[in-house]
Amino acid sequence: MTPLYLVDDDQDVLDSLSWMLEGMGLNCKGFNAADTFLKSVDIKQPAVLLLDIKMPGMDGVALLSHLNQVQSVISVIMLTGHGTIAMAVDCIQQGALNFLEKPVDGEKLFQLLTQAQQHTEQKWHQQNLQSDIANRLATLSQRETQVMEGILAGKMNKVIAAELDIAQRTIELHRQKVMQKMQVSNAAELAWLLANHKF
Repeated sequence: MTPLYLVDDDQDVLDSLSWMLEGMGLNCKGFNAADTFLKSVDIKQPAVLLLDIKMPGMDGVALLSHLNQVQSVISVIMLTGHGTIAMAVDCIQQGALNFLEKPVDGEKLFQLLTQAQQHTEQKWHQQNLQSDIANRLATLSQRETQVMEGILAGKMNKVIAAELDIAQRTIELHRQKVMQKMQVSNAAELAWLLANHKF
């Protein structure tokens, strides 16, 4: 189960939302300030965060911006007692998954939390995949990287050999090494693996 956090400077809101969430079978850890949350939680781990916008010190928008900058996989649902369309748009542009006005409707909140958990798990999986691909790429030699780029461009071994001014047999050996290190069996799998990865 993805951890669920709530950050709001109003203790009554913390208590009532925690009570509501427990009634839904969800455990929630509450914090009364953004800096307390940052000191207590590993923001690189997957989680869902219900975050109040207006708070003293670091407000919700600043915390949201920070999470976005560090590429946190935490999915954020913003809460406010006095929302405007401009505020909602700003939060969504900063990476919030959704924007709710207080008092919060329990059924709507449950739906959004379910979506947020799925979103977080997808982001976590994607981030881990990107990290894994980067680690595989790091094992390639400079020459293997050049050969891989030729493969991805759809070039035949003899063309790559001519461009790099080395024997075709050497290209074939490099090609095998590339496939082995990238953990794929053919050029199509390699292209699919790297389709959304910048290297």
